[in-house]
Amino acid sequence: MRFENQTAVVTGGNSGIGRAAAQAFRKEGAKVSILGRDQKTMADTVSSLGVSGQCCDITERTSVDAFMEDVVRQHGLIDVLFANAGIAAFTPFENHDPVGFRQIMDVNFHGTVNTIAAALPHLSDGASVILTTSIANQMGEPHSAAYAASKAAVKSLVSTLSTEFAPRGIRFNAVSPGPTATPIFAKMGLVDEAFEQTREFIAAATPANRMGEEADQVEAVMYLASRASNFIVGQELVIDGGLTGCATLG
Repeated sequence: MRFENQTAVVTGGNSGIGRAAAQAFRKEGAKVSILGRDQKTMADTVSSLGVSGQCCDITERTSVDAFMEDVVRQHGLIDVLFANAGIAAFTPFENHDPVGFRQIMDVNFHGTVNTIAAALPHLSDGASVILTTSIANQMGEPHSAAYAASKAAVKSLVSTLSTEFAPRGIRFNAVSPGPTATPIFAKMGLVDEAFEQTREFIAAATPANRMGEEADQVEAVMYLASRASNFIVGQELVIDGGLTGCATLG
């Protein structure tokens, strides 16, 4: 097993890609701790996956500090950190809401910064840190100004922190998902027929001819977390079925 006796931390581990990653790490032998905000889904995930976890708001640094300290007390130094927690909202920029814009930046960027900073004293030398960005940071889609900016800011951390913590052998990389079938669509009100129409639209626009699934993203996370990728540093791995890399005028 690739992560036997290693400690893995997953933020946003109670839903979607984070939950799927926590499950995969657990199956590969890791001691897994997850963090999330929703008490019900956290309890369900901890129970069903056999992991440890706490409800925590990543925008509150003291709470994240306490969570990381508890992880180390239970499992030892952290070998893998998957800083995945985030939110999404899409509104026309002409209706710019400073409060809403700030909330997205606070969770997606400042929350990720809090997560990394809180984990750093507890990371083992040679640890792997994986961040979640998004293809939104390179596509220029309408109504995504706040979300895209927050993910572009996260992307910038990959390079700067890779350089800064190279002496400790800590690797920073990112997964950049394209549209992926997760509960986030339901949170945006896209359910049942509306979601299926969205899935069909995305599949038609994607060279891989389908929408992404959680497993597509998790395979990339597991690779970046493992020793097999130990010469990959400071990279953003795009997993979008060719949506960005194979774009055409057709």
